[in-house]
Amino acid sequence: MNIPSNSDVAPVNRAKDLLQPLLEDTTNTRVDTREANVKEVKGLDMEEEFARAQLKRLLDDNMARKVFSIIIFAITVLWMFLVLFIVVQCSRKAFHLSDGVLIALITTTTANVFGFFYVVVNYLFNKDKST
Repeated sequence: MNIPSNSDVAPVNRAKDLLQPLLEDTTNTRVDTREANVKEVKGLDMEEEFARAQLKRLLDDNMARKVFSIIIFAITVLWMFLVLFIVVQCSRKAFHLSDGVLIALITTTTANVFGFFYVVVNYLFNKDKST
């Protein structure tokens, strides 16, 4: 066992002199319970308010997702019916469009509509962001 030399150890009187002001000063150790309780209650209120705000945001997001999914579906269906209407009218000779124009209309419109549908649905129903 290593015993420190006398030069490394402070004398007892010196240690008491250093610690005595801390032992006598009781103002630092008093806690105002009312102030502590108010701070704790304010902290709990803020946490509760934050939780309510998060819940409201999630509910609003879900409502917006429902509305936007219906709107996107309606736009997609209307767009496809418009293309179908144009093709049917061309077959009845109401419109005269060349074969190349009809092919371009059908392919680009279909690709654009389904691409739009895919992008918007992935944005609205992103697995990383959703709950």
